Amino acid sequence: MTRVRAGTVALLVVSLPVLVGIFIYGPFVLDLFLHRRPPSLYLIPSGYIGWVKIEYRVPSAPPLPREGKYLLLVLDGDGSLQTSSNLPTGWAHDRSFYYSGSSRQALSNAGWCKGGMIWGEDSRNARKVVVQKFFVGAEDQFRMEVDPAGETYGPCG
Repeated sequence: MTRVRAGTVALLVVSLPVLVGIFIYGPFVLDLFLHRRPPSLYLIPSGYIGWVKIEYRVPSAPPLPREGKYLLLVLDGDGSLQTSSNLPTGWAHDRSFYYSGSSRQALSNAGWCKGGMIWGEDSRNARKVVVQKFFVGAEDQFRMEVDPAGETYGPCG
C-alpha cells in the first residue's frame, strides 16, 4: 500500500508543474503556431539611414514577389515601396539587408545597446492603404530621431 501511495505522490509532484506550465504557456505557444506568416526579406539600398515607408494595398502597384520562402521587399533609394499585397500579419522571422547590385549585407535587429540597425516598427491603416514604417540606422541615430533632447532614452553603458 505504501508503494502505491509513494508512486501516486511522485506522479502528482511531477504532473502538477507540467499542468500549470501548460495552462500558463500553452496559449502563447499555440498562438505562435497558429498565427505564422511567410517571413519578409527587406532589401534596403546600401548606406540608407532614415525612415522606411511601405504602403500595402495600393491597387496600381505590383504584388510582392517571393524569394524562396520569403516575401521580397526591395526598397527604392528614398526608403519606400508600394505594393498591392496585404500587410502580412502573424509571427515570422524577418530579415533585413543593405544591398548594392547583387551583394547583400545583413542588418541586425538586436535590441537596445546590442548594435541593432532596425528600429520602431509601426503600421497604420490610412483608409484602404496600410502603411508600415520603421527606422534604419544605428541606435544613437534612432535615439536622436525620436528623442533629440535625450530626455526619454539614455545612452548605453
